Amino acid sequence: MISSSLHISFNIVDTFWLARLGATEVGAPTAAWPVIFAFLSAGMGLSTAGVALVAQHMGAGDRERANEAAGQVFGFLMVISLVFTVGGFLGAPYILRWMQTPSDIYPLALTYLRIVLLSMPFVFAYTSFRFLLKGMGDMVTPLFIKVVFVSVNIVLDPILIFGWSVFPELGVTGAAIATASSRVTAGLVGMYLLFNDRVDIQLSLKDLRLKLEWMKQIVRIGAPATVARVMTALAFIILFALVAIFGETPVAAYGIGRRIIHVITIAIWGFADASMSMVGQNIGAENKKRAEDIIKKAILASSVIMFSTGALVIAFRTGIMNFFIDEAPVIEEGARYLLIYSMSIGFFGIFRIFDSSYRGTGHTMPAMALEIFRIWGLRLFLSALLALPALPIIGFGFDMGIVGVWIGMALSNPIAAGVSYLYFLTGKWKKKTIRSSS
Repeated sequence: MISSSLHISFNIVDTFWLARLGATEVGAPTAAWPVIFAFLSAGMGLSTAGVALVAQHMGAGDRERANEAAGQVFGFLMVISLVFTVGGFLGAPYILRWMQTPSDIYPLALTYLRIVLLSMPFVFAYTSFRFLLKGMGDMVTPLFIKVVFVSVNIVLDPILIFGWSVFPELGVTGAAIATASSRVTAGLVGMYLLFNDRVDIQLSLKDLRLKLEWMKQIVRIGAPATVARVMTALAFIILFALVAIFGETPVAAYGIGRRIIHVITIAIWGFADASMSMVGQNIGAENKKRAEDIIKKAILASSVIMFSTGALVIAFRTGIMNFFIDEAPVIEEGARYLLIYSMSIGFFGIFRIFDSSYRGTGHTMPAMALEIFRIWGLRLFLSALLALPALPIIGFGFDMGIVGVWIGMALSNPIAAGVSYLYFLTGKWKKKTIRSSS
């Protein structure tokens, strides 16, 4: 939870300083983020294989195989990151235009996106480091690294955005440089620890030589998680395009509101990460009853926190928006978004606990199906159906405007949580997924 709060502060700082410049500047990272998230999703999806393989081998008492799995996952991710960096940098203009990015936001969003994409190999290095240690049950070491890179961002943001001291005023470009610099720092520190016997996983360059047997396991476990995350990211790109239809004010309100919602979800990600590691290790140790109890208790604890926090955000939603920006239309729209979405935030927590637990046991195929159903079959479809006059596929819509988007987003959470619970009842997620490798 502490780690999640630090990550949230990372985004909040960008939003706070850029909002001093105006709604257009806030809209730039809002437009760029779905694209960045799409690339990060592939890394996080494949890293899920690292959690499952490392956690289950550790639970089975085989530290050597856990370490070997870690090296293979890390090497594979480094190759993927280089491909994404080049492809993303070259394709950025076409992607942003396809997203219907407003013309006044587009040039700033393109600059922000390209600068951040250049740091992608280091982002993947830190992501794999974090997930691999998560499989070992070590949540503390990645936390310390996050303190470092968040601190770098906090210090550099105002200096580069506003041009303090000898530094020029760079605006959105400065925010992008600060973000990229902090992520490069995190990646370098993570690699140093992995390759210098400083953590429970010890790697050398020979460990990164990819082996077909391991690749099959990584793809088998990681591919569904990757598909789910990438499909989610693509849906967020389309969701942004849907919001952008209604103009700059909803885009700015969505950008600020989304970051506030991330603050609410601090507890969700903390309990979800813990569940992923603990459930995976207990399934590896054939302790199925304890794995089930962990999920139930994580859901209970996170639900109490999430519903309570959501109620507080609803009560103080206008004041929270006013803290970030003083433009009345943006404050009004953002407050409405927070009111509607916060009502369902507890159900998102329930869904995320189930989702992370299934991934931790290597059952990424049903987790993929549930995630795609939540984001495409529910959130995106319902948002478009309620917001637009008519959908091409079915020929009608409810024409509620931007409020329809907010309602559709909110409705997706309780429905997805209910369907995830039905899969939990089947007990199929309790089956071990690790295999031996020659």
